[in-house]
Amino acid sequence: MAEPQAAQTVDAEVPDDEIVVDPTVPYLEVDHLKIGLMREGAELRIVDSATFALQPGASLGIVGESGSGKTMLCRSFTGTLGRYGVDVMGGRLEIAGHDLTHAEEKAWRPIRGRAVGYVPQSSLAGLNPVLTVETQLLEALHLGSRKLTKSDARAEARRLLDMVKIPRADSVLHERSHQLSGGMRQRVMIAAALALSPPLLVLDEPTTALDVTVQYEILVLIRQLREQLGMGLILVSHDLAVVEFLCSRVMTMYAGATVELAASESIRTRPRHPYTNALLHSRLGMAERGKDLVAIPGESPAVGSWPLGCRFWPRCAYAADACKVGDQPETRMVDRHLTACIRAEDVT
Repeated sequence: MAEPQAAQTVDAEVPDDEIVVDPTVPYLEVDHLKIGLMREGAELRIVDSATFALQPGASLGIVGESGSGKTMLCRSFTGTLGRYGVDVMGGRLEIAGHDLTHAEEKAWRPIRGRAVGYVPQSSLAGLNPVLTVETQLLEALHLGSRKLTKSDARAEARRLLDMVKIPRADSVLHERSHQLSGGMRQRVMIAAALALSPPLLVLDEPTTALDVTVQYEILVLIRQLREQLGMGLILVSHDLAVVEFLCSRVMTMYAGATVELAASESIRTRPRHPYTNALLHSRLGMAERGKDLVAIPGESPAVGSWPLGCRFWPRCAYAADACKVGDQPETRMVDRHLTACIRAEDVT
């Protein structure tokens, strides 16, 4: 694997009026993106070789166990990696035609919220407990270039709550996060992410902490908003059924790398990577009646402790000697699947 080039800062700021959606080119493009930090003079990579492209208005689900690098990858789309002590260490990241691989904070300001809306995993962590819902929505609106009067801004905040189907919106505007249910908080987070009408919405595990009924309501809301607004969607989830409900394509990540990418239906019916196959057969609904779920043996490798060769081979039923040497396999096309497996044709 080629060594990443040294990071370079980019001073050019993206003007507010240059977030252009061109239907002929990818809106988001990630090419062998590497994310990590330096520890004791050595690189510690959290994401390594993530690769995909997303067309305007398209949808992508990202799946994988905890520690696969999904959340850090999505945080790179809003330029907030520095808040977590990590940075882009190689590869390429482009949004709306702008190269933001090593962009500085001032280049991200017109991107964050306007080009990409982001809903974090925890609504409790994402909302400020001491501020009212109205104050937080107004802050989101003020990130944009539009100059709104106080009354217009308040009307816009109310409209956002109506858009995400929050009942008694006038009352909710004056409440704080601890006064709201989990489902209501998640709707407020989605409203804030959509305040500036971004062409792409990124949701990191948006329904994990919710009960089943509320989960379904939020998922239906997200699908309706996509259809209504025509926006692109990236959804991070452990639940392949949730991903298939919302996304036309699925990307599987393992140990920081993209290991499979294909249409949702094709992933469900004929995965071409052993890890995706194992995820499918370990979920509810896939086990035969009266039999136990098929658990994936072992555990995901810790960051910095990835094995030689394919990183999944210690847990893989298809592993051969050739899988255990060299670098993580590059993705290749097999039956319209991008897969990082040298035995993809054998996966059943």
